[in-house]
Amino acid sequence: MIQLADKFHCTGCSACAQTCAHQAIVMTPDQEGFLQPVINVDKCVECGLCMKKCPALSPLVKESLSHQKSYAVISYSDRNISSSGGAFSVFARYVLSQGGVVYGATMDDSLKVRHIGIFSLDDLSKLRGSKYVQSEIGDTYVDAKNQLKQGKMVLYTGTPCQIAGLYKFLGKSYQNQLITLDLVCHGVPSPLVFETYLRKLKKSTAHGAEKENMCGFRFRKLDSWSIVPAVKFAESKWRILTDEKNAYMVAFFKGWTYRECCFNCQYSNMSRVGTFTIADFWGIGKHGVLFAKGVASGVSLVIDNTNSMAAMRQALSELAYIEERPLEEGVHENHNLKAPVARPEQRASAIKDLLDEQMSLADFARKYKFLPKKNAKYYLKKWTKDIIYALGIYNVYKSISYKIQ
Repeated sequence: MIQLADKFHCTGCSACAQTCAHQAIVMTPDQEGFLQPVINVDKCVECGLCMKKCPALSPLVKESLSHQKSYAVISYSDRNISSSGGAFSVFARYVLSQGGVVYGATMDDSLKVRHIGIFSLDDLSKLRGSKYVQSEIGDTYVDAKNQLKQGKMVLYTGTPCQIAGLYKFLGKSYQNQLITLDLVCHGVPSPLVFETYLRKLKKSTAHGAEKENMCGFRFRKLDSWSIVPAVKFAESKWRILTDEKNAYMVAFFKGWTYRECCFNCQYSNMSRVGTFTIADFWGIGKHGVLFAKGVASGVSLVIDNTNSMAAMRQALSELAYIEERPLEEGVHENHNLKAPVARPEQRASAIKDLLDEQMSLADFARKYKFLPKKNAKYYLKKWTKDIIYALGIYNVYKSISYKIQ
């Protein structure tokens, strides 16, 4: 009998569904909005291939990682339009210049996050920027395999569980042809929670006709490398979200909205699955070795897990500043390179409340007590931040702070 991973172990990667030649598995949202595999018993022939391809039931056998190296990367052309130092864009430009295909997460016009493939630099902007919600993989594993069979170079970016799912689906590494970037991941929130949050945000933020015209949402301000969510309505400027309107990101960083498997994640360590691991390089230069560029923000951490940088470094150096750094430096302030997030007590109730259409964002904020005291100090700090963000000088502020510490 076929027994797929339960909700405490299934990552939603969809390797099982894309493997099934009989289309007997459909990825279906559960009550919390997380995609889970559902088997159509009328179509299933019980071949067991889905179980063999599941990275939760049959973990990926990882290559030796005894020679990992760590690099700081700052893109020459994409840094000011990226969430961090632009490392993803650097690899993407390299692969696209080779006539390859790049896969990553995009937020579409309906504000849903899903994986797509791009063939042109003109579409690279679709994949830039952090998306703090689980991306729907769709049939991109199948598509990537077809591109690889045609001899094309492929770059695939995703969370470690998504990268593990890709390798399990492919059945081989396609060395020198497939480059994978696994993200240092805190955990993945439910798409349904995000959708419900956006509806509540409309009610509390939009004015008049705007309620029907939410046309953009960003989790981070790309030109200042700060986590400042904002929403945009048609014919209006970006509005920074603070206090109760920032409930989604507050819940994210407290781990209240993560998938159950995230709390026992097998990838939250240094035994990485991707060709490279990428993340924000928090704390660079503060742990013994000064950073030549002297900045604290807008720097990407790139960990070479497969000794692949040597062959690519010359080409990549035309696109970015690359500096080798001590491996332990990048690990120091990236908790999820050491262990998964602990499951918070509020996890079950917070998701339930965020999904409750009757509970406003203000009510949620009051219940979970994350609203600051609005005294003179609060307003001074808020206005200062607003000015810094509006002028796009957050990076300058961080660099000055970095130098005087």
